[in-house]
Amino acid sequence: MNKVTIADIAKQFSVSTTTISNALNGKPGVSSKTREKIIQFAKAHDYQPNYFAKGLVANQSFAIGLIVTNFTDPYFPELGLGVQKTLNEHGYSMMVFSTNHNMANEKQIIEMLAARGADGIILPTVFEDDPNIDLLNEMQVPYVLANRIILNPKKSSSIDSVSLDNYGGSYKAAMHLCRLGHKKIAVIAGDMRASTAILRTEGAMAAFADFGITIEPGLFVECGYSQNRAYEAAKDILTQKDRPTAVLAQGDNMALGVREVAYENGLRIPEDLAIIGFDNISLASLAGIEFTTVSQNQFVMGKTSVELLLNKIEDKNKSGRSNNIVLEAELIIRKSCGYAQRGYVK
Repeated sequence: MNKVTIADIAKQFSVSTTTISNALNGKPGVSSKTREKIIQFAKAHDYQPNYFAKGLVANQSFAIGLIVTNFTDPYFPELGLGVQKTLNEHGYSMMVFSTNHNMANEKQIIEMLAARGADGIILPTVFEDDPNIDLLNEMQVPYVLANRIILNPKKSSSIDSVSLDNYGGSYKAAMHLCRLGHKKIAVIAGDMRASTAILRTEGAMAAFADFGITIEPGLFVECGYSQNRAYEAAKDILTQKDRPTAVLAQGDNMALGVREVAYENGLRIPEDLAIIGFDNISLASLAGIEFTTVSQNQFVMGKTSVELLLNKIEDKNKSGRSNNIVLEAELIIRKSCGYAQRGYVK
């Protein structure tokens, strides 16, 4: 059986194909009663729009680029699912590329997406000094920042973004360790060129200061969100004679590297070492790991990023002001810090 077309629906209702198109796409010029009948008929006959033809008419590709730092990073699958599902609901497709943490790669991907006629870009890879923001503005490609943002207000005032309350989430994580009585704490930081690491560091340091705790210089290590680099850093930190009793990792991926070193050195978690992560990736909740961590809803972040981007593409935000959405961060208490055994002492 051939699929029903706009022409078939137009013939059924004795109206023009333009009327049918307007009804199906929510455009004016069609009464609500007629629109409802057309939509119900289209659904009943499994109407599927021809996006290639639609794109030719609208001068759009109906494709969006999602640029991630690394395909193997467990943070990105849920974000990608949120992006893809929401795009599909609006008749768009998704193209995914990885920069491997390299701004030159990011630039090449942006230029390629623009050359292929992508309607917009969702960018979770941006650094504070990222020159590709200027490139995107010059090329006039609609884009939204997700996860990472630009902290410089001179550059960020016109940029739409969806991010987590990284400062608040990290404050909660550091406070949790302090209230459990830990005084010698190591921080495994992300990439200090990125807003996520900058804000998580500021939030943690504020909490430590409130509890009168100072982080020793050798116990703050930047590991670029890499599990391998966190593993190597932990080998130095956890084999010290006067080692820390707790580790705050700015990503669950890095917390896994710390955990591996702890077990290699016969340390029990949480009895000998407390570990707290960030992101609440799927592995964090597995039996035997059960990280206490800061949760962010990557799916919602992806969904919201698409909604902002489509508003830009369809020019629904006529105010000229940027939309900056900050999602709430939640502390998820599991077994890796020993709260159930000892509770808070402060």
